Amino acid sequence: MHESQLRLLMFLQDLLFLQKEMQDFQVVEKYEEMGFPLDRKEKIEEAIREVTEQLDRDLYHRFQQLAKKYDRPMAPVKKGVCYGCFVAAPTGSKLITQHKDIIEFCNHCGRILYRTD
Repeated sequence: MHESQLRLLMFLQDLLFLQKEMQDFQVVEKYEEMGFPLDRKEKIEEAIREVTEQLDRDLYHRFQQLAKKYDRPMAPVKKGVCYGCFVAAPTGSKLITQHKDIIEFCNHCGRILYRTD
């Protein structure tokens, strides 16, 4: 079964964040001190490739553009508010009125939104 595009984007965001953290020696050292070896750089890069191959090209391009602007190009919506910029989403938003796997963008900051409730 294929993952939803939204779930793939969330996974990609987490992988890219982990990849970025691994470039910081002090962060890697702290993880290793806690018992989490981070010697899996190749596996992370492979997972990133696998995820990006499954994504819609236009959506992935938009994600990349947002990732240049924000550390987290995706933001949760809680009680109708984007937690990236804390501006209320329009009340007619499908993300608010329908199911969780709808992909919408914040009208204010442009981030890809997802519901958490």
